[in-house]
Amino acid sequence: MKLKKKILSVIPAVSLLTLAGCGVSNDTSTSPLKSQENASTSHVVTLRYMLWDPNEEIGYKKSIAVFEKLHPNIKVQIEQYPWSQYWQKLQTEMAAGTAPDLFWDHVTYFPTFVTNGQLLNLTPYIKQSHVDLKQYYPNLVKQYEYQGNIYGLPKDWDTIAIFYNKDLFAKDHVAPPTNLTWNPSTGGTLVKTAEQMTVDKNGKHPGQPGFNPNQIVQYGFMSYNSNQSFYYNFLAENGVQVLNKQFGTQVLMDTPQGVQTMQSLMNLIYKYHVSPPGSEGTLANGGANAQRLFEQGKLAMYTDGDWDLTPVVSSCKFHVGIALLPVGPKGRVSVMNGLSDAIYAKTKFPKQAWELEEWLASPQSEKILAGGGYVWPGIPSEAPLFAKAWAKKGVDVTPFLTESKGKTISFPITQNWGQAENAIDKEFDLMWLNKVSPQQALQQAVQQADGALAGGQ
Repeated sequence: MKLKKKILSVIPAVSLLTLAGCGVSNDTSTSPLKSQENASTSHVVTLRYMLWDPNEEIGYKKSIAVFEKLHPNIKVQIEQYPWSQYWQKLQTEMAAGTAPDLFWDHVTYFPTFVTNGQLLNLTPYIKQSHVDLKQYYPNLVKQYEYQGNIYGLPKDWDTIAIFYNKDLFAKDHVAPPTNLTWNPSTGGTLVKTAEQMTVDKNGKHPGQPGFNPNQIVQYGFMSYNSNQSFYYNFLAENGVQVLNKQFGTQVLMDTPQGVQTMQSLMNLIYKYHVSPPGSEGTLANGGANAQRLFEQGKLAMYTDGDWDLTPVVSSCKFHVGIALLPVGPKGRVSVMNGLSDAIYAKTKFPKQAWELEEWLASPQSEKILAGGGYVWPGIPSEAPLFAKAWAKKGVDVTPFLTESKGKTISFPITQNWGQAENAIDKEFDLMWLNKVSPQQALQQAVQQADGALAGGQ
């Protein structure tokens, strides 16, 4: 879409930064201006920038093309690796001291990186360049804060909503799932609607005489083992906290409300028969199966993050609708997560890396990314651009935005969460396969997760 032209205040920002970079110290008393001077202004520096999403990469190339015109002495080499390879490669290069100058950071890995001294402390740069942190979503800034210092500026955010097949709902004469409720006792209108959209080969729905749960050809909803995209949201809507605090060491899911919530999600499969079998929803393939069944027209609705808008919508031959999460006992609650651009602590070009960091987090860059429909921007005032871009594609994505303004929870942020998460995932897979009860799964998962967290402190 066409963007309004703005005069960029580049000269003051650059002039403040032409002296020198900060080095690798995390000491806030160390000013960037006191470090050894970097390359001369006539020398062209090449920065490596690592990311994982090929769809977003298109937008970042557009933004960086503008940056390079404004900074002719800086070239940016984008390195894109899929999520399945990204973190192993990044950690391997960090261990070797050869990590990229800038890279996308995620809250799962941030605590380990920051406590290992692998991230550049941006606080001195932020102060020197007078970056207004109030322009961003405050919860996104907080996610990448450690001991009072900032280690990444917000690049985007995501929430979770319901993806639904508008054509299926119209064909079956069922009202769109735009105002659903959920409770762990009866399932609320979420289950009622899912039953209406679940059909066996004879056209019968769950609860009707003759319905055969072993011959379902169309499912109403998907229960699958995905924390951020699925069960974290329902736990929060029933008042269950995942972690005791940021950088905490205690998982709190094994409460009566936690057991009640997970039992309700298992009931979608084994009691109400509105979800594909548990074997379809295990961790390894649950998310992929949900997308596949949805794209094939065999699944009427499922929950997912806005990061999957492009691959899902582009693969569907029907009209995709986006609906708010159902309202639970504690209201409607979505996980709201955000990525940051981080700078490697051992970069040889901290001054130039900061200039790119500052650009990527600027209103000018975020307008390019939001206006192209690539990401919800970290600056709230730019969010309507993303919604407008998708409206032109025929998809109303405002439910994601509405949820960002309501009750949200953060993805767990603490050291060793990756190990804790693996322990939880394994136990939850057994629960999805109906091999252990929700109570057994939660007790075992929490015990092992707490052990992993304690070992990381």
